[in-house]
Amino acid sequence: MGGIGQMMALYSRLAKASIRARMQYKANFILTVLMDAALFAMDFLLIAAILYRFDSIGGWSVFEIGLLYGTASMARGVYRTFGYELHRFESYIAEGHFDTLMVRPWPTLLVLLTRNLDPGRLGVAAQGGLVLGISCHALLKAGALSGGAMVYIWTLPLWGAAIFFAISLATSASAFWLTRIADLQVFTMYAPMTAASYPLGIYPASLRALLHTALPVAFAGYVPIRFLLGKGGSAFDLVTPVLVAMAALYVSYWFWRLGESGYQSTGS
Repeated sequence: MGGIGQMMALYSRLAKASIRARMQYKANFILTVLMDAALFAMDFLLIAAILYRFDSIGGWSVFEIGLLYGTASMARGVYRTFGYELHRFESYIAEGHFDTLMVRPWPTLLVLLTRNLDPGRLGVAAQGGLVLGISCHALLKAGALSGGAMVYIWTLPLWGAAIFFAISLATSASAFWLTRIADLQVFTMYAPMTAASYPLGIYPASLRALLHTALPVAFAGYVPIRFLLGKGGSAFDLVTPVLVAMAALYVSYWFWRLGESGYQSTGS
């Protein structure tokens, strides 16, 4: 426990230093937050416009989709705030910068994650929280959602962020073998994150299977919310986000350590 406590204290110190560096340019920070929030809001407004014309998508109303979109956006914002450098990990391997992490007396992943925290991404989380709050209120008022279910839904972004982080960590770890992973990130990160914002029933069976297994973003919101809205599933679905997040984090970290153990520096 002492070792874990020391690592947490070290992470806290390094993270604070990274945030202070970011906050030196306050105007740029505020503009980034507002722009990110606006860009992601446009995605949902487009869906809302379609639903205004057709009432539902795959049997889900605009407020029901708002639950999925809000939880996924909040999870994405939290994950991107603390996992920003994972998206840039290709350059660490291709340009040899990972060597500088290995000479530090601390775990490489710990140092990597504290190099460049991006609190500007919290704008995405705030925008998602606004959509989630409006949707929860509307469904609660309509009797489609209970107070207890609403409280539970607000915990989902935490587990969703953990699932997104685990997928990103595993994708980044593949750079130890592949070096270039930008195209892979589109397949494993960007597309699944977008898919998690909408009812998975609208996708082909093969894609749904993928999003429930190798890229388990279905458990970031869709699976438990589907049950809470009476659209299928069982009460066990309510614990799957926790179980999947813990399993995904374990497997992805193991994969990271495996790749790191075989790393031979750039050009080797």
